[in-house]
Amino acid sequence: MSKQLVALSGALALFGAVLASGSASAHHSYAMFDNSQTLTVAATVVTWQWTNPHVFLEVVDNASGMHWDLESASPSILSRGGVARNTFKAGDKLTVKMHPRRDNAPVGSLLSVELPDGKVLSFEGARPPGPSAPPAATPN
Repeated sequence: MSKQLVALSGALALFGAVLASGSASAHHSYAMFDNSQTLTVAATVVTWQWTNPHVFLEVVDNASGMHWDLESASPSILSRGGVARNTFKAGDKLTVKMHPRRDNAPVGSLLSVELPDGKVLSFEGARPPGPSAPPAATPN
């Protein structure tokens, strides 16, 4: 009887691990972004959210007044690239490049930030490569 309990516990643990790995990989997908489009926006920082699992930069477009929520990688990945919790603060003027979301929501995948002094911070290496467009239909 105890062997059956051990086997059942092992099977349940394996099932839980499989479920967790599937949701983790789905969560980190960048498929919602249109990698075939790159937008460049002169903007002002509203908030810099240094949080796990992803960091977010909220900016307002200086020309249109539109607010953008820009997603990037985790703090640990960005830290290795020289980006820190205090890299941006509200009111900072900068130029951002992003891949916009496919559904035209004011959300983007952050590619780079140009600071007023001309220094460019790249965020492109901080995200996994993704498809540039949905797969094309294959002729029958």
